[in-house]
Amino acid sequence: MDSGLYRFATFNCKNVKRSCDDVRNLCRSCDVVCLQETWLMPHDVPYIGTIDSGFGYTATSAVDTSAGILRGRPHGGTALLWRQSLFRQVTVIQCNNPRICAIKIITGDRPVIVMSVYLPTNTSDNLQDFTDCLSAVSAIVDEYGVESVFVLGDFNANPGELFYSELVSICEDQSWFCIDVDMLGLDSGTYTFISDVHGTSSWLDHCIATRAARQAVVGVNVEYDTWWSDHFPVIIKIHLHLINPKTSTKVSSVNKDVVWGVKTDEQICLYTRECTNRLKCIDFPSECSNCADQLCGDRGHRHVLDKLYADIVTALRDAAALAGRGGARNCGGGSRLAGWSACVGEAHGEARAKFNMWIMCGRPKSGISYKEMRDSRRVFKSRLKWCQKHQDQIKMDALAAKHSNGDFRGFWKSTGRFNARSGLPVSVEGVSDSVAIANLFRDQFTVKSLLDPRDVDSGAERNNLRVPLSATLYRAKDVTKALRNMSTGKSPGHDGLSVEHLRYAGPHVSRVLAMFYSLCVSHSYLPADFMKTVVVPVVKNKTGDLSDKSNYRPISLATIIAKVFDGLLNTQLNKYIRIHDNQFGFRPGLSTESAILCLKHTVKYYVERKTPVYACFLDLSRAFDLVGYNLLWDKLKSIDLPQQFVNIFQYWYEHQLNSVRWAGAMSDPYRLECGVRQGGLTSPTLFNLYINGLIAELSSQHVGCHIDGVCVNNLSYADDMVLLSASVCGLRRLIRTCEEYAGGHGLIYNVKKSQYMVFEAVGARCPSSVPQVKLNGIHLARVDSFKYLGHILTTDLRDHADMERERRALSVRANMLARRFAQCSRGVKVALFKAYCTSLYSCSLWADYSQTCYSALRVQYNNAFRAVLGLSRRCSASGMFMEARTDGFHATMRKRAGALVRRVRASSNNVLAMIAQRHDCLIIRNCCDRHISVHIPPRVL
Repeated sequence: MDSGLYRFATFNCKNVKRSCDDVRNLCRSCDVVCLQETWLMPHDVPYIGTIDSGFGYTATSAVDTSAGILRGRPHGGTALLWRQSLFRQVTVIQCNNPRICAIKIITGDRPVIVMSVYLPTNTSDNLQDFTDCLSAVSAIVDEYGVESVFVLGDFNANPGELFYSELVSICEDQSWFCIDVDMLGLDSGTYTFISDVHGTSSWLDHCIATRAARQAVVGVNVEYDTWWSDHFPVIIKIHLHLINPKTSTKVSSVNKDVVWGVKTDEQICLYTRECTNRLKCIDFPSECSNCADQLCGDRGHRHVLDKLYADIVTALRDAAALAGRGGARNCGGGSRLAGWSACVGEAHGEARAKFNMWIMCGRPKSGISYKEMRDSRRVFKSRLKWCQKHQDQIKMDALAAKHSNGDFRGFWKSTGRFNARSGLPVSVEGVSDSVAIANLFRDQFTVKSLLDPRDVDSGAERNNLRVPLSATLYRAKDVTKALRNMSTGKSPGHDGLSVEHLRYAGPHVSRVLAMFYSLCVSHSYLPADFMKTVVVPVVKNKTGDLSDKSNYRPISLATIIAKVFDGLLNTQLNKYIRIHDNQFGFRPGLSTESAILCLKHTVKYYVERKTPVYACFLDLSRAFDLVGYNLLWDKLKSIDLPQQFVNIFQYWYEHQLNSVRWAGAMSDPYRLECGVRQGGLTSPTLFNLYINGLIAELSSQHVGCHIDGVCVNNLSYADDMVLLSASVCGLRRLIRTCEEYAGGHGLIYNVKKSQYMVFEAVGARCPSSVPQVKLNGIHLARVDSFKYLGHILTTDLRDHADMERERRALSVRANMLARRFAQCSRGVKVALFKAYCTSLYSCSLWADYSQTCYSALRVQYNNAFRAVLGLSRRCSASGMFMEARTDGFHATMRKRAGALVRRVRASSNNVLAMIAQRHDCLIIRNCCDRHISVHIPPRVL
């Protein structure tokens, strides 16, 4: 066998005792063997271990012996065998599902999960179980955070049949690959099963792999020399060394004494007192007494602002370090041990005191002090071991306590800590040094502007006029309001300070920050440390290739004082900016549902009047990163934004320094050449302003779709735009406008991701051939379905595909909750179900569907609640929801529909107002029908 080449096999043995020779032959030639339909009773499971002494094993039995006498054959059961001489680090994963067994293998810091599955037979009645089984697989992958996963087994999914279509859809949703079909091809004539009754052949056995695992597969074949089963083994050849090794994510923080972490009430009070004593000593700098309310170009004042900012940060950091001393104990220098304070802390203190007393007595080997020291240590160690053994249960009890006490912020923060964190790859793009990797991402995240650069100086040098600023000076109450609106629990910047440091800093912090911000605006200057930003690469696809630099997106961690200032600037921007009503992104009261509703209503309006609609979905590549600064500053001036704010934006963008952090190492700093700041509170508003000219230009043209005098020829949600026209010529003209605007603003359209659809008119013949639609001279692909803002659109406007998408997503979420929070209290499970499973995305937009599809979603919703709470599949749906005081499926749908109607009717958006005034909107009418059934009481006879 070649070095690093392994053979994984899957085999439906149809009674492992009868097929023992075939399984033994597989063990001779393969390294991992996945078995299905072992037909073993629970007490017979150890039989798997007798097949080959060189193999370890795990297995499940599908027989429930608690029901009494067993009738018929014990169908089902799965097993996994692995060669122990090759795989020495193997952990059996508890799946709690007789259709699934799994192991985790570690070979040279390369973790891999292998699963053996046996899915139900291909009938429509079993579709829910089929989806739930694959969702349980997804929950296991999500829990362990391992990106390389192989799922082998009998899927009962023959190409062209119901289960195969469902399997393909789930693979697309989860970014998985059916590697045997991909490598052999649907036209290869491959089969893995021959029916003894009908003599027909089917392809039922498959291997599913994540994107990271897919790259390690080098071959697939089917063994047709099996005698005792009607299935044939599928062999997968894998080079595990192609999987990138992992390293620990544990990185020591240079700000560990400052980071907020978990603080007691006493520590918070101490921090507030120390901050108050320090911040009250910071007063208005005398050097700036004559320029407090005017633009000032005196460069000598900059060092004053630097010192003022340094004094504020030092006061907060020193107070945080002082309050952090003597905080919550860590066990063994690692992460905080759950339950330490309640279960171990007192015993640890007693043992420590008795130990010190024993030391003072001269370390005697007998006597009272020796006995007390030994007994206290025994009590401490026993409690510590119990606490370590019951960590999961302690965490679940803590969740229940926070939920029952109404601490919902702490409750949701704690649930987020259950997410598995995978380790960092040893190398990225072949580079292994941490600093070199950080610089690799620095080059990856640096974007070159497509526009001709022009040298621009800072705002203070451009405008030294003494312009009155009294109307735009910041007050303490403005800062207090901004702090109140900011979310806590966010990662800090390079100084270790977060929102909590400002929230609990006492009464003087708002005064001091308002003074600092006002001086920064009047001087068009910001301190360098204020603008330093740490950029952290975050994985896009957790089951993708972690060594691929394109599988990462940047997250910028700005200083908290900069974030508060950014929020104040955004408030000023919103006073002057007027965004076109066809832009739905980052607008209060609007959402993706609003944009989808306008699109579907427009198309429905035209097709019902026997007019087809041509829709083009445009994709801008890295649109936020390509915003040209010179054009942006001109647009800010065009809306009459006061010059001092234009100046401060220019200075910030021209002087901000970014550094990429990877495994504790920092890259060389770099500046932004173009693009709005990632994660900035003003960034969405600035981008909307930058793209607003295109929306206004498109809407001013007399082409494309119009309803009641309202132009709906373009709809945008941030950088996602769709063009709508009743003719191809009109669509081409709209596309040309987009091309010209993009060329003049340094934007690029991704032709590969941009597509167009033709919505056929009702009762009218659609043209057999449609002229080609081009973007930047390249033909666009015509599609019959498109996922627009997460909602699947089809040419017939039916909602089956989108309802099926949500049904699968609901199953995945429910199985994740059921597995991860199995030990939680009932109240916690109900709260999690309400949060994760009742938000059926875009369900209020469903208006054209069959009762069968609607019922399937309802059954999935009911089963999701049963799975999360661990209830029997046979329990009453209405009874379980009533007992838990939770909305059932119909109530959830009616509430979501009613919420949509209220938002549309209350919206000041011109397009939504037009829809609200019409009586022929099928979606709104359907929502009203559901809403009426909720609020109108039954007639009294």
